[in-house]
Order: sequence, then structure tokens, then C-alpha cells
Amino acid sequence: MNGLAIKACDSKEQRLLSAVNTVTLSLMHVLTGATVIAGVVMLAGSLMDDVQVHLGLQHYSESLSPLSTAWFPMPFNTIVNIGYVAVGIFWILRVHDLRTRDAISVDDAYLMYVLAWMLVVYGPVQLVRIVTHWRVAGILDQWYTLPIFAWVGVSCHEIGHRHSIWSVGIIMTVSVSSYGLTLLHRYGFEVALTAHITGVVAQAWCVHQRSLADSKHDWQKQQTAFFRAVVCCAGFVSLKLADWDLARLLPIPFTVFTGHFWSKIADFMQAHYSCQFLEGCLPTRLDSKAETIDCHKHK
Repeated sequence: MNGLAIKACDSKEQRLLSAVNTVTLSLMHVLTGATVIAGVVMLAGSLMDDVQVHLGLQHYSESLSPLSTAWFPMPFNTIVNIGYVAVGIFWILRVHDLRTRDAISVDDAYLMYVLAWMLVVYGPVQLVRIVTHWRVAGILDQWYTLPIFAWVGVSCHEIGHRHSIWSVGIIMTVSVSSYGLTLLHRYGFEVALTAHITGVVAQAWCVHQRSLADSKHDWQKQQTAFFRAVVCCAGFVSLKLADWDLARLLPIPFTVFTGHFWSKIADFMQAHYSCQFLEGCLPTRLDSKAETIDCHKHK
């Protein structure tokens, strides 16, 4: 009996080590990708001069807020960016827990870790853009958005299945390269973003439809998360575009809690619900309570 308990505990320790290795590897990959993109932007110089990026207080209705000051002109649009980091950390911890309980495979955990780390990295970029109105941060804000959406689509396709490194690599390369449209047309980013959003929604819907006939998946969680993510995505786009219109219509509260502010909340919440959707795509597994009991007994 003691031998079985030791074996169970050793297995749990191995899964814990595997979870730590996976989260570290995913972080390294995200930081590498982000650094490469940032390096391209910094080295491109005047090549990026034609990229349309909204910089300056004139693009944000919160500049009219009674709470706005010279040294802190957009307090709520600044603070709200913490939400991206909070959502990312929440899902890193959530996936770590799933992995240590053997409720998710190493490959599937990697997919979700990468998405979570992308959010953690994206939050500070948004923050720098809002605080400094630095053009480089504005370009990175746009460029990083595309592979985040693309990774959700890749994860929808790959999670719970045998992963294809080649297909993932090709999709992500096309996604990152699509930012080149900004050099060809002033609305290049909007075209690329629309294509990404459409592709992700279509992919997620197809995955959900296949799951309806598969008892191994939690299709109800998928469905709820899917519709919430779509609603948040619509809010992310529409509230940002309606920023000044809302402020003119109702100065209070929309010069304080502006369209941009609510758009950011909708943005990181769509990421949260996307992660919930991916969790619903995982094959359901029974938790092994006996292993935990044996480990405690052995101690």
C-alpha cells in the first residue's frame, strides 16, 4: 500500500514539474516573439511613418473629464490596462492547477499558457501607449493585437487534438505578416483585424458545432463562453468607435468612464471568455481523488 502511495505522489510531483516547465517555455516563446516584433518596429525607422496610429489626447474623450489633470489626464483609461495582466495571471494559475491535477495535457496547457502570457505582455504596452503617446508603443499595440486573435483561432483548432507544429507556424507567420497591410493602405490594420476576428469567430463556431455531438466535451460551457466572447468582441470594437459620440450624448458619465474605457474592459473580458471556451474544448476527465488521499496518507 505504501508503494502505491509513493508512486501516486511521485506522479503528482512529475506533473507539477511538467507544469512549471510548460509555463516557463510558453513565457520564453511569447517574450521572444514580442521582442522580435519590437525589434522590427525600432529598426524600421521611417518605414513605419505611414502607419496610421491615433496618438494624443484629442482621440480620447476622457481628456474632458473633470478628474483629468495635467500630470494624469486619463486616469481610468490608464488604470484599466491592469485588467489584461489580471486576466492573464488568473488563467496562468488556472491552467497550472488543471495541469497539476492531470486535467489537461502538456500541449493543451501550452496553448492556453501562451494566450495568457500574451495578455500579460499586452497590458503594459497599452499602458505605455496611453501614458506617453509614444508612436512605437501605438504600433506595437496594433501589431500585438493580431497574433493574440490568431492564437485564439489556432488554439480552437488544436486544443484537445494532436497538434500540428507546421500549421500553427504557418498561421502565426501569416498573422504577424498581415500587419504589413498598414504600409499599403491607411486602413490596413482595420482590414487585417476584421479578417482575424471573422476567422476566429468562424473557427470557434465550427469547433462548437462539432462538440455538440461529442459527449467528451462540455458543450454548454463552450456555448455560454462563445456568445459572451462575441458580445464582448462587438463591444470592444463599437465602444471604441463611439467614444466621442457617447461623450457628446451623455457627458456624464461618458467623459469619465468613456467608450475607450469600456472598450478595454470588453477587450480583456473577451480574452477571458475565449479561455473559458478553450477550457470547454478540453476532453472531460475524472479527477483522481484517490491519488490525493494516498499522498496525504503517506505524509
